Amino acid sequence: MSGPVEVWRLLAREFAAGRRVFAWTAGPDGQLAVLLGSEEDLTVRQGITHVTPPCDVELVTVGGGGEWRTALPGITVHPHHLALLPGGRTLLAAVCADELPGGWERNAVVYGPDGQPAREFTLGEDVQALVTDQAGRIWIAYGEEGVYGHHPASQDGLQGMDSAGRSVWRPRRAELPDHPQDGIAAATEGRAVWLAWLAEEKGSFLTRVDPFDGTSSTVPLPVRLPTGFAIAGDRAVFLRHPGELVRCRRVDGAWKEMRRERLDLPGELDGSRAFGRSGVLWFRMGNGWYRVEA
Repeated sequence: MSGPVEVWRLLAREFAAGRRVFAWTAGPDGQLAVLLGSEEDLTVRQGITHVTPPCDVELVTVGGGGEWRTALPGITVHPHHLALLPGGRTLLAAVCADELPGGWERNAVVYGPDGQPAREFTLGEDVQALVTDQAGRIWIAYGEEGVYGHHPASQDGLQGMDSAGRSVWRPRRAELPDHPQDGIAAATEGRAVWLAWLAEEKGSFLTRVDPFDGTSSTVPLPVRLPTGFAIAGDRAVFLRHPGELVRCRRVDGAWKEMRRERLDLPGELDGSRAFGRSGVLWFRMGNGWYRVEA
């Protein structure tokens, strides 16, 4: 079992020229995608950095031994979430969606391979964790403002949608040990999807969904509030802030901690996101992106 491997790094000259990371993700086929923009389009409000749309951004995709860049001019949503879809499409989504007099604000935009917007829709309110699968479905774990809010897509806490924003999966109440209150992280393992979430009363959980028949199973989450995780069969690795890997193994259906490993890498951990893709965990520290196997 090997340690973390660096996949890509934002060049020092780009950073010095004012290029900043607005969002990033790992695609279902193992590509890294990083959304770059100008620091001039960033504002700080109450200590939190926000992107100020509309603004021009650049999508850097790394995979297959190469790197390619696509311009996305004039994006109109705050790109808190970035995800890759089949056919070279890209999804940008904001966490929030306002309820307007004419309906809900569209907080998700799908861009075509040419970087032009192709579709807009609403993903719901308070999108905390988001991941796409190989078929282009969008899997979401919502925060409490969505769960206790007015948008119907968010109230179940967990949701699967197609790339047009139509619901394809919702949890049946009897399938979950408690009602979800806050999304934590998301991952895929082959065709399966894993959603980590905090419950109202009973702790935190991992829900595995099979998109083909809609069945799900839920077990307790072995690590408190991980930044992200990856699962491969009976092995799993969880990432904790400020920089620790927790390796677990499934024993009699439950995840048991086996050992912990400190990350000795330059820079500060991006504690807002990390992505598991078929047993590989992708994460960022400083201006470098890494992958590590479960």
